[in-house]
Amino acid sequence: MSTPSLGPSLEAVNAALATVNDPEIKRPITEIGMVDSVVIDDDGLVHVKVLLTVAGCPLKDTITRDVTGAVTRVEGVTGVDLELGVMSAEQRAGLQDVLRGGQAAREIPFAQPGSLTKVIAIASG
Repeated sequence: MSTPSLGPSLEAVNAALATVNDPEIKRPITEIGMVDSVVIDDDGLVHVKVLLTVAGCPLKDTITRDVTGAVTRVEGVTGVDLELGVMSAEQRAGLQDVLRGGQAAREIPFAQPGSLTKVIAIASG
């Protein structure tokens, strides 16, 4: 009589996801709010939803490869179903707060509405 193998634990999957860094920001995707959800089926299939910072993220293939590879290495995982979404404006604002370490954004005086200063760029080829 064999004992049924236990599927992967949520803690193990989250620990694996914490090893995946965003290729641009260079910080764990779990730390910066990119992991939206993790669901593990009884048969070991892991469903992960990762939120990209912007639609059409040029490095989404890298994120897909890194997340799939990290989760696949967890003991008991039989497969990975990865869904990519996009952060809402509120989530991006939260990400900016995390990246700034809680400091207020620098204010650019001439970018304010009503500023009389204009910036003009001139280039020659």
